[in-house]
Amino acid sequence: MKIVKLFAAALLFFITSCSNDDSKPLPDTKAQVQAKLDAALSNFPGVSLSVKTVYEHYTLFAGDAVINEKPMDASALHYMQSISKTFTAVAVLKLKEEGKINLDAKVNTYLPDICNNLPNGNIITVRQLLNMTSGLPDYLDSDQFFNDVFAGPLPMTSEQVLNYVYNQPAKFTPGASFGYCNINYHLLALIIDSVTPNGHRTYITDEIINAIGLSNTYYIAGSASTAAPEGTTANYLETDGTFTDVGQLQLGTVLTFIGDDGIVASVQDIAEFYYKLLHDQTVLLPAALEEMKVTVSYQATPIYGLGLHFYKTNGGLQAIGHEGSGAGAGAYAFYFPSKNTSVVLCTNAGTLIDPVKEEQLVALWEEIIAILLE
Repeated sequence: MKIVKLFAAALLFFITSCSNDDSKPLPDTKAQVQAKLDAALSNFPGVSLSVKTVYEHYTLFAGDAVINEKPMDASALHYMQSISKTFTAVAVLKLKEEGKINLDAKVNTYLPDICNNLPNGNIITVRQLLNMTSGLPDYLDSDQFFNDVFAGPLPMTSEQVLNYVYNQPAKFTPGASFGYCNINYHLLALIIDSVTPNGHRTYITDEIINAIGLSNTYYIAGSASTAAPEGTTANYLETDGTFTDVGQLQLGTVLTFIGDDGIVASVQDIAEFYYKLLHDQTVLLPAALEEMKVTVSYQATPIYGLGLHFYKTNGGLQAIGHEGSGAGAGAYAFYFPSKNTSVVLCTNAGTLIDPVKEEQLVALWEEIIAILLE
């Protein structure tokens, strides 16, 4: 009887999970969401939100792109921070499809000299970089890194970034645990450089951004840019209740962090990107996308695929995407399979080194998702 009940429950779950929410649009909650964005201006200089469903794609915003000078609008470009990791992972998977990268090859197949100086360097695989199971230390673990970032000059070279992790102790044996680590994606960018004629920046731009038709998306990490793309918001860090412009610090760090950062885009474009990747499934071949969604667990909870973060909202909705934090920016971008909806939220206030601001952004995100989808 117990087995029969379990089978019946499983069958019911299968039927309900396969039911098509495309059959009806979401309730119109734009006014409620706009009110939340307006109220959030007590914590942020500006915020932007984009929602993509089968039926509509709309953008809401509040506050200033440049404080007291330029209001936020739908065309504003935002730093997407670690959301860039999904782009890098897609690039690696496309190169796997082309036969140029083997996910289970040792990283030293592509970067032998670099790997000789890395803990675990000669035993980690490309897949372990992608799913954050390499056990490598991170440049963010280094106090000297932060001293050097604030002292300048920026951007740093790739070799300078790698020096913060060279010959440092490994955190764990590769594959034995999960440990979020930015240097993994820095190395993936270098692997792409090693197998493409024009490097990872050109490959991401041509084979993902332009191929999908993301007309307001730019990958700038590793470039010689001296300014952010036209239309990018100003960027601020709150100290003692005052927002200070940290635009040069923001730009310099993003130019430095190849692979794990680098995307500057409109919220509409990023909502479109995750929708095409995970709903339309037109960015990768089916086998590659399924591989991308294979998760590793942290504390018995599935948490990370290949450049994709998996989590459940306070209301229990499965979300797949990524978040990002920077000196003067914060972003959330997730697709909700049960609702066939992608949602992107960005601010031009720094969340990386301001835990209070990060908590405020998380709270705003959860409140908006509850209104939109729960």
